[in-house]
Amino acid sequence: MTTGKKVKSVTKISQQKIKVYDIEVADAHHYILGDGTVSHNSYVPTKKMGGGSGLEYAASTIVFLSKKKDKDKTDNSITGAIITANLKKARLTIENKKVETLLDYSTGLDAYYGLLDLAEKFGIFKKVSTRYDLPDGTKAFGTAIINDPEKYFTKDILDRIDESCKQEFLYGKSNVTSVEEEA
Repeated sequence: MTTGKKVKSVTKISQQKIKVYDIEVADAHHYILGDGTVSHNSYVPTKKMGGGSGLEYAASTIVFLSKKKDKDKTDNSITGAIITANLKKARLTIENKKVETLLDYSTGLDAYYGLLDLAEKFGIFKKVSTRYDLPDGTKAFGTAIINDPEKYFTKDILDRIDESCKQEFLYGKSNVTSVEEEA
């Protein structure tokens, strides 16, 4: 029996018990380029999850992770990894969305990574030349915001980013109140 057939068999057997007991199951697999057949040298190779089709059909969410190196700008040493999560299958959110996060090898996950870009994208911070206009009327450089994120990303700003992200990533955008209506 091949691995794909084994995984599909186990998935079929365990699926009923998973539903009855209402538990979450996480499974880690690799992904391959192409469709997994001998003729996978197509013009535009696609990424496909390994392990057969059983998990692909049973899963509620499939996320492909990739990473790139994060280097220190001064001495070009590797300080961490920027992890990209690409949502391939989802039943609760919009598919094919990508989100990046920073994993610093000395401090762990950076909770504020990417928030400056989101705040600018959603119009919460407005970029004017090399500075950002903040909602309270002050101005700050991007490096100052990145170096001291707790000062600039207050609870109000984080709530506004959260509401904007709901509109960006969730189904039923008309049910979510927009940031412009609240402001």
